[in-house]
Amino acid sequence: MNKTLIALAIAAALPVAAQADMTLSGSVTTEYTNTGVIDTDAALSLSASEVLANGMTATASLDVLDGENQGSATLTGDFGSLTVGEIDSDGAFQAADVGGVVANTEDADEGGTTVSGIHFTTTQAGLSLSAQLNATSGADAAVGETRSTQLGMTYDLNGLTVGYAYASADADATDGPTGVTAAMNAFGVSYSFGDLSVTAGKQNLSASGAVSPDAIVSATYTMTVDALTVTAQTDTNPSGDYQIDLSYAMSDALTLSSEIDKGNTTTLVASYTSGDMTASVSKTDDGTTDASVALDFGNADLTLARNGGDADTSVTYSVAF
Repeated sequence: MNKTLIALAIAAALPVAAQADMTLSGSVTTEYTNTGVIDTDAALSLSASEVLANGMTATASLDVLDGENQGSATLTGDFGSLTVGEIDSDGAFQAADVGGVVANTEDADEGGTTVSGIHFTTTQAGLSLSAQLNATSGADAAVGETRSTQLGMTYDLNGLTVGYAYASADADATDGPTGVTAAMNAFGVSYSFGDLSVTAGKQNLSASGAVSPDAIVSATYTMTVDALTVTAQTDTNPSGDYQIDLSYAMSDALTLSSEIDKGNTTTLVASYTSGDMTASVSKTDDGTTDASVALDFGNADLTLARNGGDADTSVTYSVAF
């Protein structure tokens, strides 16, 4: 038999590995201010997902942001979900902080933070478990990310959720952590009575010389009457702190909203939508007024904004694909 025919016959008999479809997406945003500053940011993302022969799903993603690559690979199945690569720096801890007593760890400039590590989560018989290991980065751990082990557990008892979270080290040390810190644990419970939700939590700081804050009890009530929505929230820390959010839809196009905080100036926002245009005017808690007009062109957006705080006017054009 011809060698070519033999090779073709062998190839036909072998299983062919499925090729996952790759998705490419990204955006380019340019902002020009009245001070003459032009700022351009670009983002590019690659992602793929494939259902394996054993029923598990494998996904992979790669983000290119400001010259820094961030990627992760995830395997999901009946056992739960395992992610390796770029993960939320305090994901396992926050998953179990049902009392909401520890703020998310944030970067001073960019908000939430991510680190290289391993994250695992699973739910069995009402018990949810999250665990992760944050890797050390940088030649000097003091100025880079520190190695951290986190554990989070929650259990649902017919509407009553109980949670416990622990972190061995700071979730992020690059710019100084504002949330999860070394040797911290938190315990909390939450329960909903229809429109009323009540939570209670306590964080404990085990680091030498640290003083653990008092427990926090919080209650939130949401009521909707026709076009009016009212959300009231109060907690014990600081003493008698409260917040009331009001939203009223005067029409399909015009909405008024307000936020009232104890000790702060009331904020007011008016938003108007007509076709592809959205305009808003807001009085912020520092007493200044912001305004913006945005036009939606499908994959492109054009926004003209005025920041009353620093008296800057900007034009932003963004294209996504």
